[in-house]
Amino acid sequence: MGNSLWFITLLQEKPLAGFAIGLVFLAFMFGAKNLVMYLYTKKKERKSK
Repeated sequence: MGNSLWFITLLQEKPLAGFAIGLVFLAFMFGAKNLVMYLYTKKKERKSK
């Protein structure tokens, strides 16, 4: 429990750091979704040929 307190303190002292972490997380999730969609369509293309 004590290990996560530094993160909360960081967010309180530097809100921009939390914003940057949120942007990185958002970009990662968006990229993961696009990768899954890309692989799914490639698999469907190979099946239909």
